[in-house]
Amino acid sequence: MKRIKDKGFILLTILAFIILTMLNRVMVTAQFFNPGMNLYYEPFGIRINAWLGDLGLLSVLVGLFLLLFKNKKYFILSVLGLGIGLSVLVFSLKIYQFYYGTAFSFFNARTFSNSAPVLGQQLTIHLWRNLFRMGQYIALIPAFAFIYIGVQLFTRKPFKDNPNWQDSARKRRFALSALLMGLMMSTFSQVVYYNHINNTFYEEHRNALKGVQTMGIYNYYLVDLINYTVIPQPEPVLETKPDLKAEVDAYIDNAKQSCPLNYESNPSCVNGELTGIFEGKKLVIFQLEAMNNYLINLSVNVDGTDYEIMPFMNSIANSNETLYYDHFYSNFGVGKTSDAEFAGLTGLYPTGQIVTYFDYLAENFETIPSLFKEQGYTTYGVNGSNESFYKRFINYELLGFDEFVPAERLLAENYYDPEINVINGWVDDTVIFDYVTDVLQKDEDQFIFALSTVSHTPYFDVEGITGVNVWENTIERDLGNYFDFNRRFDIVFEAFFQELENLGILEDTVFIMYGDHTGNMTMSDLEQIYPELTHQEFQELSHNVPFMIYAPGMDLSQYDLNTSMVRGQADIKRTVSNLFNLNEVYHFGVDITSNNRSYTYNPMTLDLFTDDYHMIVPMLYVSNSDYQEQAQTIADWFLEYKLINDAILKYRYFDNP
Repeated sequence: MKRIKDKGFILLTILAFIILTMLNRVMVTAQFFNPGMNLYYEPFGIRINAWLGDLGLLSVLVGLFLLLFKNKKYFILSVLGLGIGLSVLVFSLKIYQFYYGTAFSFFNARTFSNSAPVLGQQLTIHLWRNLFRMGQYIALIPAFAFIYIGVQLFTRKPFKDNPNWQDSARKRRFALSALLMGLMMSTFSQVVYYNHINNTFYEEHRNALKGVQTMGIYNYYLVDLINYTVIPQPEPVLETKPDLKAEVDAYIDNAKQSCPLNYESNPSCVNGELTGIFEGKKLVIFQLEAMNNYLINLSVNVDGTDYEIMPFMNSIANSNETLYYDHFYSNFGVGKTSDAEFAGLTGLYPTGQIVTYFDYLAENFETIPSLFKEQGYTTYGVNGSNESFYKRFINYELLGFDEFVPAERLLAENYYDPEINVINGWVDDTVIFDYVTDVLQKDEDQFIFALSTVSHTPYFDVEGITGVNVWENTIERDLGNYFDFNRRFDIVFEAFFQELENLGILEDTVFIMYGDHTGNMTMSDLEQIYPELTHQEFQELSHNVPFMIYAPGMDLSQYDLNTSMVRGQADIKRTVSNLFNLNEVYHFGVDITSNNRSYTYNPMTLDLFTDDYHMIVPMLYVSNSDYQEQAQTIADWFLEYKLINDAILKYRYFDNP
């Protein structure tokens, strides 16, 4: 860097800070850099408003620093330090967005309170590695540029002769101008944002991604932080919003009907032919960690030979003893696995932006375990996580489980050796299967809800699991390891069922198996098996998880069922209630085995699925061109339905039903 006069160095620093920091915001708001997110389609004016909000806030900060520091060097260092901090902030937001598929908010910061240190360490390494591999390191370029300017500041010492501003009055006028102009711009941006969401779904339902794209990244997060830390959040009371309360009451009244009206205003009755066909049997529900539906019946061709990824799961899916639904979608939010549990056990959707188990769970939800308890069943919740993970030591009791069996209990009862039976921080699935096997040998009516955990992202190399299959050199990166982990799961799952058969108790039990959420593959990963993959197809593949009802010894093929209708995790409770003839009061969702049309959605990304189309609501994209002209109407209808579902949780409706 050639010799630059004092004023030139200061001007260069300010311009570098403003320009690089403003450009860096594109890393969060441009679809090109966020292939796994559903960014909002916003009109040009709103996009300009977001830029204006961020530019205004940066101007305010520069003006404040000019007022605060008389020493030029300290002013430069403060600006550079802030620039580095904002660059790191953007990269951190990228890490969050890459894993969760949505924007961070301080109101869902409790997501990080889960006690899983090994998972946290592995995810950090994994996400950093993938972000750099995908070119997301660009977000850190401004930081290195600011560091370079800082080095020049110390090596060239441009302010050696005149360390302080000589014309303080002029500096003060410039600072006040920047401060006032910036305040006007950022305030104007905030006013536009609140007017933009006024009387819309987003006024009631805080959505960080919508705020970031409308108000600006830096501007929005400053407001979000202030709201979270300073402004008291009143206890939400539904009675203060009579119109919304009337809609919620009507929704609940409809759910109490024996044949509630579906979204097309048609009655949605259960399949009477299957009512109570499993009555008296035991039920085990396996929620399978990160298992996407594309794994089922998937083969990899190596040297002219096809090799199945999960041959045992394929055999179950294709058996006459199984109902396999291939258009089944996950309903998780930022709570990931726990949100999928909540949807499946209650029939309600999580809000998407708040972890349900942390903020919204109460003891009076009608749940699958509580319904079984009414029938005299003993109910078990089994998983390989520690008891505090997602507060399950409290929440499983609220959900109606008699017995909660976390890692601590499994260890205390000598089911595993932590030096041997732990993989990537998780208790091995074989331990879970051993425990379930022992419980199923008890002479009692049972409902068991068990989670597999080992196939949780990230998929680091593990001896005996990765690099041992024939596709090692055919399928690369995380997808290859993802296949390896699921192949290993398939092997131990087969051994579990074989043991039940050897014990002669297999046919006493019905098994329901479904994936909880995406395996977090990137588009570039999946392009190895789906060349020319589009964003819409990628989102559909990500949220499509398998669902199977497996009844050993029973021929389920005799029933004329359409197993390709759109279904989701929130439909499980009603389905189980019909198949086991439970006394369900609230009929949320549809009976999966019926031929009723329905919809399902992902609460976090707002992907909406029906039998006619897949709609990416934020982008107003509809996969079926026949519905594209109706996109805004469909989005408005859907968000109204979601608003009602979310109000049931937010306003704790079942505390005073």
